[in-house]
Amino acid sequence: MTLYSDQVVVLRSWKLGESDRIISMYGAENGKIRAVAKGARKTKSKFGGRIEPISYLKVQIWKGNSELHILNQADSIELFPSTKGDFEKLRKGLAIVEVIDELVGDSDGDFDIFRLLVRVLGQLERDDSPYLLGAFLWRLLQIQGVAPDISICTECGGDSGLNYLAPDGTGLLCETHRGGRYFDDEVRLLIDMAVGGEVAKLLNLEDMVYRIKFEEMAIELVENLISHRVKALHMDAQY
Repeated sequence: MTLYSDQVVVLRSWKLGESDRIISMYGAENGKIRAVAKGARKTKSKFGGRIEPISYLKVQIWKGNSELHILNQADSIELFPSTKGDFEKLRKGLAIVEVIDELVGDSDGDFDIFRLLVRVLGQLERDDSPYLLGAFLWRLLQIQGVAPDISICTECGGDSGLNYLAPDGTGLLCETHRGGRYFDDEVRLLIDMAVGGEVAKLLNLEDMVYRIKFEEMAIELVENLISHRVKALHMDAQY
């Protein structure tokens, strides 16, 4: 077995046997990691509450022949107490880590994804914005290379009247070739800001009605890609 270290964000955990937990994490260097935290459910576990979702840790992990590694040590970098203590922030935080867990494949680490994940959770902890979740989703889709091309019509190549999201989600359609979901020019401007490097400016905007469709379109694209609903994105409907 080989011992390695990484900085990770905990995405998900679930029970294993009588006292262990399986932890899904995203690491700066190793990408998606799944490891067993032995004895994590015991009262005097050495891991305590540090390995719950939405936790930023420095870890040491034993890598063996199995896909499941073994978590040896976990030290806190940031546990995001404000996020975990507020329902709306918690809903967004859980949605963020669930989308990473569901959408990002098992492969070598992508530091752009890790940096986005840490930054968005840090922003959520410090100062939430109505646009934070939508901006994260659009930026993640862009990094993954699955965001629709919003610069031209996918049918004719025109660059005006682009107010329709193609039914397959791969691009926009103009008025002539319209189909799929309609959205206002203001929504497209918000998307432009999210994928065009103006996230800080976007997060400082006052909430407006167009924000809802901006977020809903990103959720629809994500859920089409993973072929099911992201539970945390719909927590409001359960309470």
